[in-house]
Amino acid sequence: MNKILKYLGLPLVYIGVLWLAICFLVGWTDSNALLSIGVIMIAIGIITYVIKMKRESKY
Repeated sequence: MNKILKYLGLPLVYIGVLWLAICFLVGWTDSNALLSIGVIMIAIGIITYVIKMKRESKY
């Protein structure tokens, strides 16, 4: 499971951005729940990526 979490940061950001783009193109911008899913995925991806980079860094 730890190996999967190591590479999960940036793909989650990409999926979140893709989700928001799909929501915009399809016209699902009326629902805050659908838009929140994309924002949450982006936030979790950024947090995961930063934690991974801090653990791998020597400093």
